[in-house]
Amino acid sequence: MTKLIGIKELQTNTKGIREQVEKGVSFIVVYRSRPIFEIKPLPVDMDFHEDLKAENVYNSTFLARMKEAQSDIKNGKVKKYTTKEFINSL
Repeated sequence: MTKLIGIKELQTNTKGIREQVEKGVSFIVVYRSRPIFEIKPLPVDMDFHEDLKAENVYNSTFLARMKEAQSDIKNGKVKKYTTKEFINSL
């Protein structure tokens, strides 16, 4: 099943949308009356970890930042990154 949602709904209901995606629902996100991207579940058997290792995404800096992010989430702290800052951190 595919649903249309506005960008505002995605921003305000990310958790609910994620939960629906986990149940198999796909979404087409609309901005200013134009579809701009799709959110859909990944195949259950998809194993992308080897691809990420091959591209050196799992380097020590990335793993350290992931552990820090998990700790921040657990402690109720959230860091905000721009897309550029996030990409540069990898």
